[in-house]
Amino acid sequence: MENENTTDIRILKTRRRVRVALIKLLKQKKFEEIDVKDICNESGISRGTFYKHFKDKYDLVYQYQLEIMKKAKQHISQIINNNPDQLFIQMLEFWNNEAELLLLLISNNGSPDIQNQVKKLLQRYMERYTFSLVFKNNFTNQEKHYFTIFLTNALFGIIQEWVNQGQQESPEELALILSKIMPSSLMKKSYT
Repeated sequence: MENENTTDIRILKTRRRVRVALIKLLKQKKFEEIDVKDICNESGISRGTFYKHFKDKYDLVYQYQLEIMKKAKQHISQIINNNPDQLFIQMLEFWNNEAELLLLLISNNGSPDIQNQVKKLLQRYMERYTFSLVFKNNFTNQEKHYFTIFLTNALFGIIQEWVNQGQQESPEELALILSKIMPSSLMKKSYT
């Protein structure tokens, strides 16, 4: 049993080193210009070790996305249940503190494929939570769909711009900006 825990710790450390290396590389060049050799050199692991954990750099990113979205889903569920008024600030703080790699992947140095994947995941969360939290009027399915697309692209664009500009505003400052530009019905849960 002790050996199993040691192996788990080594696996986690290796995966963390690989992610840290990819973060550093994404700060210097575009995702499409980065190859497995670059990641291995930066992380100090062999290609064999890399391929024990990942099929390629896309698999690395995919596994990371699944992990971070699982954490985000739990985090968002807690916020929605406990304090929906804090949704934007809590989401931004989560992304800023827990998802640095994901933020870099949606930046100008990221991959358009990954950006689209993140947008689709964000859209699914919006579809699931937005209408149950905010709107009491009857939207048709078509109206819900287009509103979700509109809101997802707006939020994604703001977050992407925030990252591309070097996150000059704190998550709190950006949440305040969002609260001023978003309809008030999206910032607070409707209790009526």
